[in-house]
Amino acid sequence: MAHDINKMIYVGEMPWHGLGVPLPARASYEDIVQAAGFYVAVEKDVYVPPLRGPIPDRKALVRSDTGEYLSLVSKSYEVVQFSEVARTLVEAAGDVKAVFTTAGTLGPVGIKGWLLGEIPNPIKVKGDPSPIRKYVLGTTGHDGVTAVVLKNVATRVVCANTLGVALGERGGATWRIQHTANAKMRLDEAGKAFRQLVESYERLGELANVLAVTPFTTRQMKATIDRLMPVPKDDRDHTKPEAERGKVIRLFDTAAAIERVRGTAWAALQGWTEYADHHRQVRDTGREDPRRARLASVWMGRAAAIKQAALAAIADEARLELTAA
Repeated sequence: MAHDINKMIYVGEMPWHGLGVPLPARASYEDIVQAAGFYVAVEKDVYVPPLRGPIPDRKALVRSDTGEYLSLVSKSYEVVQFSEVARTLVEAAGDVKAVFTTAGTLGPVGIKGWLLGEIPNPIKVKGDPSPIRKYVLGTTGHDGVTAVVLKNVATRVVCANTLGVALGERGGATWRIQHTANAKMRLDEAGKAFRQLVESYERLGELANVLAVTPFTTRQMKATIDRLMPVPKDDRDHTKPEAERGKVIRLFDTAAAIERVRGTAWAALQGWTEYADHHRQVRDTGREDPRRARLASVWMGRAAAIKQAALAAIADEARLELTAA
């Protein structure tokens, strides 16, 4: 279905298509690591002339396959390899018959690795013709700041809007481990974390069906825009902020396949999500493929934060209790 704003078509085109490696059917942990080309991050001493020995409290991380520099971290930083996250996710997901479909890297020099799986039985929302497919993401990075993360990235198929991330950590939709001394030990807890992710799909389905029958007016939608995208109160040119605000309000009426739920809180969330995932500009640093930068934003960056804030604002305007957010 074409969008009124820029005529883009998203049906069947998930944001990670073409950015990762398709995995073999029923891929094992070893199959995934080999197909995805997950490299090993190697620790190196750091030397600064004229000092004779290595810096005592720092170490560098480099790619084992190319020798490319990744980051400078403290000596206490514990490296968790992409392969370890993949193994943890595969083992944790065994009881729910998850199918791992795609894996890849993001960021300059492939500094973040990811693995995507799908859980059966998509979510159905009253009045919405598009199912929500239940995806789970496992990721980590070698940049010194990115944690090990397992995340619900459930996606509305017709427009590839990633909705699960809006539930946030308190809703069980995200679980993370920092790279501290017990990081690998905490990977053993991933089975519990995966069960929480599965439960977050149930909460997402319940929430979506409440939103789909909750009336929501244009005035309420504008109030969420004022909250998330306020126009600066100064003498600067406000053309760009007003244009972005206009995109969101139009998507409240024109987001993909919302005809039967138009004028509801569900349509409001679709408008915000479609804006964050597909229409919001992502800063071009010149260091990375723009599509990869957008995917990182959708899953882990600014777009994910916008969706979580939008859900909270919509709930406030509709006077709904968000027990899952």
